[in-house]
Amino acid sequence: MASTYGNDLRLEEIGDGEQSGTWGATTNTNLELIAEALSFGTEAITTNADTHTTTIADGATDPGRSLYLKYTGTLDSTCTITIAPNSISKTWYIENGTSGSQSIIISQGSGANVTIPTGQTKVVYSDGAGSGAAMAEIGTLGVTNLNVSGDITVGDDLTVTDDMTVGGTLGVTGVLTGTSLDISGNVDIDGTLETDALSINGTAVTSTAAELNILDGVTATTAELNIMDGVTATTAELNIMDGVTSTTAELNILDGVTSTATELNQLDAITRGSILYGNASGATARLAKGAADTVLTSDGTDLSWAAAGGGVPAGSVIYHAANSAPTGFIKANGAAVSRSTYAALFTAIGTTFGSGDGSSTFNVPDLRGEFPRGWDDSRGIDSGRSFGSAQADEFKEHTHTASAKSDYYTYYGSTYFYLVRSGGGTFYPSKTVANTGGTETRPRNISLLACIKH
Repeated sequence: MASTYGNDLRLEEIGDGEQSGTWGATTNTNLELIAEALSFGTEAITTNADTHTTTIADGATDPGRSLYLKYTGTLDSTCTITIAPNSISKTWYIENGTSGSQSIIISQGSGANVTIPTGQTKVVYSDGAGSGAAMAEIGTLGVTNLNVSGDITVGDDLTVTDDMTVGGTLGVTGVLTGTSLDISGNVDIDGTLETDALSINGTAVTSTAAELNILDGVTATTAELNIMDGVTATTAELNIMDGVTSTTAELNILDGVTSTATELNQLDAITRGSILYGNASGATARLAKGAADTVLTSDGTDLSWAAAGGGVPAGSVIYHAANSAPTGFIKANGAAVSRSTYAALFTAIGTTFGSGDGSSTFNVPDLRGEFPRGWDDSRGIDSGRSFGSAQADEFKEHTHTASAKSDYYTYYGSTYFYLVRSGGGTFYPSKTVANTGGTETRPRNISLLACIKH
């Protein structure tokens, strides 16, 4: 009968009548493998592998057989490790000694797995159930005494029903429940400390949580806090300081201040953009911020907000030394613009310079290439002109004088002149007066951008 390896340590089981004269060597190997199963072993994972298989060899040395098994290597993602064959039922101490801050997942079949974070060691066991085999980790651990000389980290609830002594650091991320907790050293709590009563050096603390929270972030020294000794201000009065961020030097400015509570209360509810000022009665008053595009003005007695723009009314025309209109103005280029967007301008000039589309738009004056002229308004210099009307260029009516030699007489017709010689006969000159000048009549000028206030 041939040897078999069906046991959980994969030792060679010699068949009846087999290995005559050599069975001692096989037995020695089995004893060595049993010792290996109680020892420390290490196995490297291929760099950045997502999966890895540890196979316990039949009748031969293998790190996967070791009681304490440490996995090494470098990972960039979680690696699933399958321990084979899936018929083995065994216990391991498995350490995740890999670098790269990645977890390893210990698996055997399609059943449950055990995840071991980087740097941690867990006690795991397999059920050897074949294709559906599962891995599990030690759950509740009951011990009579537990002595921990280094750090202890509890990831879930920790319940202690008797005395517990911690010589190092006790880190708790869950809930710590105890009937009595006596700590002679320092306590560092990153989470929440829940207590029904608090006593400091034998003196019971009666302040509420809300009252104690006032001290949150206080950096004052004992000497500075002792200034409060004997203070008679009420809680409500002291609460005025709640949220104050002034430095000691800034608060010391108040030393000797004689302002009344009413005057200081003007600071209460100051909002963004509001100001404090002395009103007409000489009292300190608050003035809320003004609306958009307003400026602070004075009437000689009091302050108020007024529309910005320096008092320039809508419809005013300026000439701007830039090729784009300044804020509050648009180009006076005859364009049709919105009656709602430019409501103030529409109210001022209406449809004098064009009705736009007749409903939602209107035209601004087109002053491009034009010289402005004051409206006659019944004075009589430029009579007959309607407001806003355009006028073409024109010469004022005038005459010219011509002269001839002494023996010619000059006669003028309606459109020409002729000469009569003293000795008799009429002579019509054949020469005409030539044109001179350009295409228009204009003074010297500089081209600027005409704009209208909207």
